[in-house]
Amino acid sequence: MDIVIIGMGEVGRFLAATLSFEGHRIRAVDRDAARLERAVEHSDLQTLQGHGAALKTLREAGVASCDLVIAVTDSDEVNMLAALTAKQLGAKQAIARVADRAYYEEEGGFAHDVVGVDLLINPQVLAAMEVHQVVRSFGALEIRNLADNRVEVVDIKVAEKTRFLDKQLRDISMPRGALIAAVVRDGRVLVPHGGDHVQLGDHVWIIGDIDAIPRMESMFGMDPSGRASRVVLVGGGEIGLEVARRLGHDGIDVTIVESRLERCRELAAELKDALVLHGDGTDRNLLIEEEVGEADAFLALTREDEVNVMASLLARGLGTRRSIALIHRGDYLGAARDVGLDVAISPRRSAANHILAHVRSGEVRQVVRVEDGKGEILEITVPDRARVLGRSLMYIDFPRGAIIGCIVREDRVFIPTGTDEMLPGDSVVVFTLPEVRDEVLRLFRRAKG
Repeated sequence: MDIVIIGMGEVGRFLAATLSFEGHRIRAVDRDAARLERAVEHSDLQTLQGHGAALKTLREAGVASCDLVIAVTDSDEVNMLAALTAKQLGAKQAIARVADRAYYEEEGGFAHDVVGVDLLINPQVLAAMEVHQVVRSFGALEIRNLADNRVEVVDIKVAEKTRFLDKQLRDISMPRGALIAAVVRDGRVLVPHGGDHVQLGDHVWIIGDIDAIPRMESMFGMDPSGRASRVVLVGGGEIGLEVARRLGHDGIDVTIVESRLERCRELAAELKDALVLHGDGTDRNLLIEEEVGEADAFLALTREDEVNVMASLLARGLGTRRSIALIHRGDYLGAARDVGLDVAISPRRSAANHILAHVRSGEVRQVVRVEDGKGEILEITVPDRARVLGRSLMYIDFPRGAIIGCIVREDRVFIPTGTDEMLPGDSVVVFTLPEVRDEVLRLFRRAKG
């Protein structure tokens, strides 16, 4: 595809690197020459310095003949204007990153076909939804809901010795409707087979019916009695407010620590059931006074990565059960895990996953990246005349390095066997390594003729 990306911040650079690596032709636009230079260091792309919403810049970028424009600057207004203008000039599709909910009425973090823009993405809401899901779990490091919330994908770390660790997978009686799709061991992503086994310290990625996932988690040491009832949250920005709203609806006791006094007043007026405190989230005495060590989860959700990491480490040292930090810079994600944080969540990654799903194929509805792109979980809708139709799965030349996790057909979620067939309209959840992703997608495209 011929793609123009406007804005070379964290999201723009990440998308440029990923999409150029996949063979798309990328033109990057930004007013800041230094940002463009950083983007070129990691991607094969063309650059253009200029205002992303200016007619002159858009014409020079070639939006009139491009397949897709992605506007991801720090300004909602620039992104909306750039996307709308690009469409008027002839761009086939346009995506805009927006933070202000006034631009759309959806409850989720994205909306389709709004005022002429094909897709609106709100990274803050997407990140808040991810934080909320992780807090509600009893041990998962990452959670994604697919297939209209009928399928769940979870990443759990095997931290407890259980009777299942020494058994081959073929000898383990798995709960009906769930499957181990991938194992991450020492930074390597493995597609497990029947003769493999799970080791202590592995990260296990499970796909399955949303009701079957808790039973799988229990098998590998997760305690279902460990759901959060009290949460301390540092940072009352838009993400913090959204998370607090969602946790409050779940009946969870929420305490918010916010450094801006005026924002504290706004939060107290908005969140009637939450305790709002004016203070510094890295103040150890304040955390001790508020008994952070007794909290079920500590969430550091400010705009400053350093503050989030430091506050989370202080909370861990005081004894809180789980620490979750928001990490905006992509190069900090690995470091955040290395220093001992339980969960690091990236708004950039949340937004990029939805944009990648939109770019990849008309049939790909969602993308979940595993271990920073070393693997991917795709939700694919099977189209009419797809190459996979009309044959049992055992006769489909599915590439090594990929596995079908589950099939959703109407109200039924099931793990397929070799004798099952796919039908048009099925939602299929597939785990794939990046080197065979194109082969997988080719199988789900419509056959010619």
